[in-house]
Amino acid sequence: MNPHRLSFGLAAVSIALAGIAAIAPPLQAQQPSTLAVPERPASLPTANEPTRSGIVDLSETNSPLGIGYIIPSDLDFLEAPEENAAKLEAGWLTDIELPLFATPAGEHWGWLFQGWLVPNGQSALAIGADAAFAMVRTQSALLGFPILESRDDGWLRVQYTETGSAWTHTSYLDLGNLSLTFERWDDLLSNAEQLQFRQAENAQVLRSQPELSRNVITLVRNDSLIEPLEVAGDWVRVRVTRPVEGCQALAGARTEEGWMRWRRNDGGITLWQAAERCG
Repeated sequence: MNPHRLSFGLAAVSIALAGIAAIAPPLQAQQPSTLAVPERPASLPTANEPTRSGIVDLSETNSPLGIGYIIPSDLDFLEAPEENAAKLEAGWLTDIELPLFATPAGEHWGWLFQGWLVPNGQSALAIGADAAFAMVRTQSALLGFPILESRDDGWLRVQYTETGSAWTHTSYLDLGNLSLTFERWDDLLSNAEQLQFRQAENAQVLRSQPELSRNVITLVRNDSLIEPLEVAGDWVRVRVTRPVEGCQALAGARTEEGWMRWRRNDGGITLWQAAERCG
């Protein structure tokens, strides 16, 4: 299916592009230095601040979240939220220019441009208003785009709706007024001070080794303080204190160390960087 011929009803775009990416044959690696910037959109309205109500936060669902995410490289605006309220959540999209492709090194079909989704030859769609988007919360006041897969030659598959994705390249992350960066979930967990279950009702076994076998230490529920010590593949070694109320250990609380699985076989993530930190 040719992305240029889509009507860009959002569901059709999402399904078509996901299908194209899935069936595309492997392509020869292309070095970033050879990648030309596609022609930028012309005659756009002014930069659009995305409508938050039209953006699904995938961290509140059970959807798989791929291997990582893209967010702004400079997060200083999070330190002064009152002064930078327009950039919080998904507001930073007003400052980015990101070309999108149907396949790695394939046909260019549009842009994420200053708060708009701009398909080639089609009217611009205001993110969150004309086009429902899907993002993921990486910090309490920040949403990013999930990255479903990456290639050694720098191509990244970006999820932008609950069912749709397209490709971009790391060499394009510095276009626009705001540079972007690609981070992996295991790096986020490695650098987190505390973890929490992605869903409040979740619970998980604490094990003596990073493997599914008869090595159970205890069952960890959401009344626990979970501190990451190291990440190894789909497992994280943690220090668990329980029971706690907020950051306060309750009478009889115990602290134990062991391994918990943070990512399932289907790519679903069960452990998450805690929104509220102790200390």
